[in-house]
Amino acid sequence: MNLGFSVCRCRIKIIPLLAFVAMFTLLIRLGFWQLSRAEEKRELVANQTARMQQELQPITELLAANNDLRYRHVIVEGHYDVEHQILLDNQIYNSKVGYFVLTPFIFRDENKTILVNRGWVLMDKDRSKLPDIAFIPPAGEIAITGVVNSFPQVGLLLKGADEPGAGWPTVVQIINKQKMTDKLQQPLLDFQLQLSAKQPYGYVRAWQVHTGMPPEKHTAYAFQWFVLAATLTLLILWISCKTQKND
Repeated sequence: MNLGFSVCRCRIKIIPLLAFVAMFTLLIRLGFWQLSRAEEKRELVANQTARMQQELQPITELLAANNDLRYRHVIVEGHYDVEHQILLDNQIYNSKVGYFVLTPFIFRDENKTILVNRGWVLMDKDRSKLPDIAFIPPAGEIAITGVVNSFPQVGLLLKGADEPGAGWPTVVQIINKQKMTDKLQQPLLDFQLQLSAKQPYGYVRAWQVHTGMPPEKHTAYAFQWFVLAATLTLLILWISCKTQKND
């Protein structure tokens, strides 16, 4: 009685082997890089959340101390400049296109102005029709609260996107501090104030901690890189190994 059995004979040439090692190393490095980015994003989210939960402080004190204001919950005293409002175009909320409404707020007794993001409003189907954002705040000085944040950014900045439109309210794609300062004829701070949800004179304010790509997506990308590395390994073994039946 003859018994047959198979012998796996693997022959990997030097050039394909070097190419495999280089590609495998790259895929593994990309996977671990995505894992490190995921950890960085988790730390960033935790830091932002912690800063937003710090005690409410006057913005003037933080400015005087040269503290990092981003994500800080602050109080500002002064008055709205309701005659010169800004509509920040192409803002998405619940899969709908609209604007962020930015209203200048002039500090009390100081030559400083901050743009207050009063929230999101829906865009009309006819883009030539701007939303009605007029309001009449109380006379005199008021105090408002919110979270300091950078202005919304875009991935690709097109030419003219930071040019404010004519008249008021003005429509703009992205905030350019210098150009907006020139149009307002007022010195602007480098950041916006996201108006607290409980404050009056606001619109939709579903403020979220933004990290660009969330940690979960980095982890998913890492898994894909590792799967590709494993697939490449199996593929090179399948191509290089031949099965020979011996009697």
